[in-house]
Amino acid sequence: MDLEELLKNGYEEKASDIHFMPGRPVMFRINGNMSIYGKENVAEAEMEELLDIFLTEIQRKILEQDGAIETAVTVFDQFRIRVNAFRQQESYAVTVRLFALKIPDPEEILLPSGFLALTREKKGLIIIAGGAGTGKTTTAASLLHYIASTETKHIITIEDPVEYVIPHGKGMVSQREIGSNEEEDARAVSAAVRQNADVIFIGNLKGTQMISEAVRAAESGCLVIAVLHTLWAEDAVQRIIDSFLNFKRPEMQRRLSGVLKGIVVQQLLPSRSQEGRCAVYELLLEDKDISMMIREGRISQITDVMEQKRESGMQTMDDAVLSAYMKSAISAETALSFAFDRKVMEQRMKIY
Repeated sequence: MDLEELLKNGYEEKASDIHFMPGRPVMFRINGNMSIYGKENVAEAEMEELLDIFLTEIQRKILEQDGAIETAVTVFDQFRIRVNAFRQQESYAVTVRLFALKIPDPEEILLPSGFLALTREKKGLIIIAGGAGTGKTTTAASLLHYIASTETKHIITIEDPVEYVIPHGKGMVSQREIGSNEEEDARAVSAAVRQNADVIFIGNLKGTQMISEAVRAAESGCLVIAVLHTLWAEDAVQRIIDSFLNFKRPEMQRRLSGVLKGIVVQQLLPSRSQEGRCAVYELLLEDKDISMMIREGRISQITDVMEQKRESGMQTMDDAVLSAYMKSAISAETALSFAFDRKVMEQRMKIY
């Protein structure tokens, strides 16, 4: 197996992931769908060679001990990839995520201008949310690269693993690879404040300790950008609050209402042209009414407020899906299948 050639073909085919499993051909995931690459099955010996390329000796031992490991590496001095190796049946399998060869500009990924404007904030909390495989990592890298390129800032990232390598730009970028231990992650956030960070990026916002330290950092004068695995802006707020015990939630509601600057939630939809996928974004922005909803625990009303305040730049996911349909970026079938409220979407599509 010529891995370098295979990776080149993966990029040429615009695959997001490559799957390796003994006894099966290599498979590419393209536009969300799996497709077979080549005719030959992956042999056990080839899988061992791949693991030797992707993993260090220490990581091989962790894989043998724990049955799974995830890391990010640069191979052949040109491809930055995330590797997830895991035991299945009597052998190992590997899933490789291909990162873009060049960090895209915010305009290239159609990031809403209202969200990009939040990078000018001196402090507060910004959340990037979405499901698995929706491009959150690329959006985060694009945002951080934009900040580093345009402002003299000290950016500290806390990731597991470090995925995109962000150039220093005008300032300084420190990228820390922290394990999955919640306590260690939380300490890294509090340490970043003491290390004089202007911007702190958290690759996975989870657990009460991590969330507490992230909010504290935002309160103390840092701009905190964090990734959260939720499908709606409303759910992102609820997830943060629900991480705490009942008697602690009112305090977190108050604090979160004071630091939250915005939430972007993204999806990748099948493009009408069948070439690539179309990014759509739900956008929540700082607003006195939404802050009041969070403070009072009326989270279920946030989407209604977003709909009422579209003129301020906010948009729900259904707004974003409808907009993509009106621009002929996606088909009617796609718009309806990804709509939160299918009946309302049908009515709105008829109007336009």
